[in-house]
Amino acid sequence: MKRLFAVMMVLAIAATGLAFAGGQPEAEAKDDVFEIAMVVKLEGVAWFDNMRLGIERFNEEYDDVNAYQVGADTADPAAQVAIINDLIAKGVDAILVVPNDPESLVPVFKKANEAGILTFTHEASNQKQVSFDLEAFDNNAYGRHMMDVMAEWMGGEGVWQPFVGFLTSPTHNQWVDGEMEQMAEKYPNLVRPATREEDQENQQIAYERTLELLKKNPDLKAIMGSAMSTVPGAAAAIEEKGMIGKVAAFGTCLPSVAGDYLKSGAAQSIHFWVPADAGYATAKLAYMMLKGEEIVEGMDLGAPGYESITIKKNEAGVPVVYGQAWVDVDKDNLSDWTNADGSYKL
Repeated sequence: MKRLFAVMMVLAIAATGLAFAGGQPEAEAKDDVFEIAMVVKLEGVAWFDNMRLGIERFNEEYDDVNAYQVGADTADPAAQVAIINDLIAKGVDAILVVPNDPESLVPVFKKANEAGILTFTHEASNQKQVSFDLEAFDNNAYGRHMMDVMAEWMGGEGVWQPFVGFLTSPTHNQWVDGEMEQMAEKYPNLVRPATREEDQENQQIAYERTLELLKKNPDLKAIMGSAMSTVPGAAAAIEEKGMIGKVAAFGTCLPSVAGDYLKSGAAQSIHFWVPADAGYATAKLAYMMLKGEEIVEGMDLGAPGYESITIKKNEAGVPVVYGQAWVDVDKDNLSDWTNADGSYKL
């Protein structure tokens, strides 16, 4: 942790070439170690357990960094704000967040910036008051891709239902937007859902809501999940009701969470990016800014899928970094993500 720092306001958006050194205060540590803290949505789940590995790898590779991950035991926006306030009081150099509710973070990010602390997000391309947001890929394209996979299994027709973790989750809703757009353009015989179900990043809620949907909608053929909780919760309900082959779960999840459901057929396809790589890449952005280095389009952030980044500004003027990091897993290639002892690699 730094003992003392000076704050210098910089605007480093180059007139040409999309070069950025950030639109937030640049903190200069007076000692030789930068303290970088990643605040995740929820601790104790496989996704963020994996993200911690990337933060730990970054910490090991840089001698002038103290990087670590923290999070609450509930996916509550207020809990994230409380953690960030603690980090501000601690005087860290950079705060990285995977937001539960981006809007709720704006005031506390402003407070951090005024204290000379840099702020960054992952999975929040509409975020304000940060130096950079990092996305694994273009969210609309990812949603369209998942729709293509699901629609092929459905034979291009039938009833489907999208889930999001929270109705305030920007990335989840952007994926569903892409799915809906692809459906409108390519799949006229798919039935447009009336709502987006919210499972609050909770597998039990996803399970219960799927049971309700199966009861109310006998023609339902597919559940599309955005939160990692949805596929296992929906697949468990599909198995319980003996509807494998008639109904299937799709969406963002990890092999360690959904692999057994892929084997049973209750889930047909999962899609994800490697959280550890995203954590590493976000930490690298923070480190580069703290070192006063430019962040430019086409550069390599040192993690798979982020070897040639693109950068676009969001509506708030925040530069958003995009990788090309999505992965598809189904029953046919599940073995690529399985260890010799039968456990899953991720």
